[in-house]
This record gives sequence, structure tokens and C-alpha cells, in this order.
Amino acid sequence: MRTRIALVAIISIAVITVSLLSQLVSVQPARAATTTSHRQTPASTDRLTAIVSGTGAGRPVHRTNTALVFSPKLATALLLGRPAGVKEVAPVVPPPPPAPVDTVTPAQRAAWERVAMCEEGGNWRSDGSRFSGGLGITRANWAIYGGLQYAPEGAMATEDQQIMVAERIQSSPPDQYGCRSW
Repeated sequence: MRTRIALVAIISIAVITVSLLSQLVSVQPARAATTTSHRQTPASTDRLTAIVSGTGAGRPVHRTNTALVFSPKLATALLLGRPAGVKEVAPVVPPPPPAPVDTVTPAQRAAWERVAMCEEGGNWRSDGSRFSGGLGITRANWAIYGGLQYAPEGAMATEDQQIMVAERIQSSPPDQYGCRSW
């Protein structure tokens, strides 16, 4: 907290100093010559311009109408020790992979519903020690045939996702009227 307060105070003093210096340096020659105040004479303006512009000591003093421009961002960057004038770039985040497309037709769904009825009594959320989901797919087959793109195990996937994995294992559903294993 003390560091922040000190930083704010330093920035404020820097702003005031730069503002005053830029005003003094930007005094036009004609205006400086007509100034009759004893505080600021053309000679004192020349010396200040020489100090700020780096001229003097035998070099001619050049007066310009350009003023120093204070940049709060530049001052903050310099006070914090960051490189001045360098823009920070946000990291590029790749877009998420496209979601798998549901390709289960009503006919496929009806056929696999019969399998689910025989395998797990129609319970698509069934989670046993070896088999998972309504179609009783083993966890190893679930992983091998791409089920992990949908859910960690069959019981956590939707009915259509379970059917899509089962279609990869066996392209046509077995005849389940006799309730034999597939």
C-alpha cells in the first residue's frame, strides 16, 4: 500500500515537473523578448532551453515552437521499469474443437433401445463395476472406440452418444428379441 501511495506521489510530481518544463521551453522568441518580468528574462529562457534541449556550452541555442508532450502511459512505464513504447499483445487462444455431430437416426435409436432394454433394463445411466451405460459397454471399449470425447464413461453420456460409440463397435445392432449378448 505504501508503495502505491509513493508511486502516485512520484507520478504527480513528474507530471507537474514535465508540464512546467514544457511550458517554459515552448515560449516563443517574440513573446520571450517582450517579457519585462524580472523573474523570466530572455537570457533565463535561453539557459533553460539550453539545459532541456542539450545545447549550450559554446553551441548555438535553437528555439522551436514544439512543446514537450507529457504521456502518462510513458511516464508510468518508465517509473515501473517496463520498456517504453512496447505494446503488450494478448496471447492467441485457439478455438475449441468442433462438437461431435449427432448422426443417430430414429431407426437406429429404436433398434438400440431394444438392446438397452435387454442389457440394462432400459436404464441408460446404469453404472456397474465392469459395464457402463444402457448398452453395457465396457470402460476399455468406451475409451478405445472414442467414447471419451463425449464423457469419461458410458453412464455419463447421452443415449445418442452411447449409440454412436456402439455403432463404432458393431455397425448393426444385434437381434435383441432373444436378449442374447452382442
